[in-house]
Parts: sequence; C-alpha cells; structure tokens
Amino acid sequence: MNLIVSNRERIAIVDDDKAVRDVYAYAIGGDEFEPVDQVGPLGSLDSFLGRHINATAAVSDHKLTQQGNYAQFDGAPLVARWYQKDFPAVLCTTYSVSSADHFRSFRRWIPVVLPPEQLSQETVSEGLGVVRAELAGVFKPERRPRRALVRFVEYVEQNRLVYVKLPGWGTDVVSLRVPDLPSGLRSLVTHVPDFRAYAQVNLATDSPNELYLAEWEFKS
Repeated sequence: MNLIVSNRERIAIVDDDKAVRDVYAYAIGGDEFEPVDQVGPLGSLDSFLGRHINATAAVSDHKLTQQGNYAQFDGAPLVARWYQKDFPAVLCTTYSVSSADHFRSFRRWIPVVLPPEQLSQETVSEGLGVVRAELAGVFKPERRPRRALVRFVEYVEQNRLVYVKLPGWGTDVVSLRVPDLPSGLRSLVTHVPDFRAYAQVNLATDSPNELYLAEWEFKS
C-alpha cells in the first residue's frame, strides 16, 4: 500500500461562525494550504494559546465572541500574541476608520489585515510571507518600528480617547484608547497637560489606519 503524504501547509481557521470557517477554508484550500477547522469552545486566550492546533500558521477573524461561547477573546489580541510567540497568522476582517483606534495597540504585532472578500490562496500566501519576514527581522519600510516622540495634546473623558501628535510622522492628530495604554501611563496622559513620552512607531507609513505605537518609554 502506498502512503500518500501531503506537502500542503496546515492553516488553522478561526471564526465563531461555522459557515464562515467553511467559506475561509474553501477560499484558501488547494495545492498549497490544508485548512484546519478550529472548533469551539476555545476558552480563554491563554488556554487556547496553550492548545495544540496541528497547524503551522493561521487565519483568524477579529470578532470571535458573537456566536455562543466560541471564544472569550477577539482575533486582534490572538494574532498579536501568536506573533509574539513566533507563530505566523493573518487577521481577516473589515478594517474601517472606526476600528483603527481598537487595532492600534495590537497593530505592531499584526503585519497583515485582509478583508474577507480578498481572502484567497494567493493573498494568504503573500500575507504569511510578510509575517514570516518580520519574525526574521526583515520589515517593509512602512512597517519598521522607530523610536519616536509622542505629544499628548487632548484627553476626551467621555469616550476614553487621548489625542496625540507625532512630530516625526506628520501633522495629523492620532487618537489612542486610554485603556490600551500601559497602566502607569494612563493617569499621566489624563492629568498632565502636554505630556510627552516615547514609543516605537512605524514612522514611514502614510496611513493613519496602519500607524502603530508600542513599547512605551515614559517618566512619571
């Protein structure tokens, strides 16, 4: 009897809707990839990260908590944590201006965001190539982190947003969610006028939606 061994890479598919997981699997399945359905419940983020998922990469939707008890976390923190563990993954979601604030705190560790309608073998292959290059220390210019001065210019208590300017990036004001900032920084930016700090920022990007700020440096 001949043993047939597949050379396809196994890709974990994460979404709280089984029908959507099937659509994703159909979109990327083929000669290169073998989709691996991640059936819930996935539990907490730490619990799922410790699970053996029998795959070497992943595609995840962002909103994972809408259908029953599929997961206790969303896709952006999952993909970011995977990146930090040297596991390549692509976030698949509609990336709107309204979601930029939420993604910004994770975007340093999410190199690729694909809209669902663009999901295919080719886009996933290209996206995973970008992620793996970053994990090896090779960044696209618009993704490379650089130390940058951050000026906190306004705090809006009603929606818990703080607005900053980045002299090294441009003149546009950028919004950040206060709960996403390091705990020691939150009280400073909400009480100290014109507070200044440093962060790792992808200064070469032209897109406010893809701008990230991470690894903060500040004095209390």
